[in-house]
Amino acid sequence: MRFDYCPKCGEKLTDRQIGDEGNVPYCEKCGRPFFPFSYPCVICLCVNENDEVVLIKQSYGHQRFVCVAGYIKSGENAEETCRREICEEIGLETTGIRFLYSKYYEKHDNLMLAFVCRVKKAEFSLSPEVSEAKWFTPEDAEKALFEGAYGIDMLHEWKKIKDRGELL
Repeated sequence: MRFDYCPKCGEKLTDRQIGDEGNVPYCEKCGRPFFPFSYPCVICLCVNENDEVVLIKQSYGHQRFVCVAGYIKSGENAEETCRREICEEIGLETTGIRFLYSKYYEKHDNLMLAFVCRVKKAEFSLSPEVSEAKWFTPEDAEKALFEGAYGIDMLHEWKKIKDRGELL
């Protein structure tokens, strides 16, 4: 996101050379730059103690299986967001979290922080934004995800971690 007006005082921003950053929107009144940013999100590959993967269908948008994901709220760190989103969307307890990688998602201007999250297998408690949640074997999860989904890359990364004997 790039600001045209100061989010503090409402003044029109002007471009100002800021070090190595080049031209950056700058508020003359507040005396500060407002660097463009992307919205940070988490995406969670949820895996239970039997190495089953849970995927969800959202109640809005495309009706296809995806990983649990959500925006990082002000004051939260990424791991707290993982726990909150998993609890809110599917009602499961998170017992372990491991960062996999970050990736920019241009379509929605998001910085996606990918995690594998160990969860306890239990009955789902779905939020209104989730129409379905289902357990899959890793192989079936890969087939259930749409081509190009981040979840497929996450499954491959998780398999590499498992093959190295690095468990959550």
